Amino acid sequence: MSLRVVPVTLGAARAFVERHHSHHHAPVGGLLACAVADGERLCCVAILSRPVARMLDARGDVAEVTRVATDRTPGAALLCLRTLTGVAVRLGWARLVSYTLLGESGGLYRQAGWRVTGIVEASQGWHSRAARTTVQGGAKVRWEYGPGALPADGAAALVAGMCVGCVEIPSRAETLPLLAGGVR
Repeated sequence: MSLRVVPVTLGAARAFVERHHSHHHAPVGGLLACAVADGERLCCVAILSRPVARMLDARGDVAEVTRVATDRTPGAALLCLRTLTGVAVRLGWARLVSYTLLGESGGLYRQAGWRVTGIVEASQGWHSRAARTTVQGGAKVRWEYGPGALPADGAAALVAGMCVGCVEIPSRAETLPLLAGGVR
């Protein structure tokens, strides 16, 4: 196995997410994507986007890793996330955020040097726009990286650790109205 970072279009990354992400559909858009291949076979992608929570980006220097999807090739997800993280910081994003569902281990983020900065309850205002669909509601763990990242929150990390394997992670619905026309 010889893993290597390869370029990927947002469209191809979104299509990969649709095929391989365990519980989320592809995001609607993105700023850039990164991929890892084993030989000629694509085995992981990561997508960087503007923050879903718009209030996080008041200064314009915050980006969100909205998806990391893998076919479970060992080491591919870590290489992909570390590469995307490094590129994003070098391009000027001072604070990177990402979320895992409460109950997921977050081991990938921990291995990549990210830190837990809080537990975020499900937003009650998310459904204020007709096109928004929540596939998995509930609390999420916020992870951050970069020179502008918030400090680690030890209490939140403890709660997140205690919930690993104790909170059910629902399967994704196979159809999502936003993507009814197919991945572009």
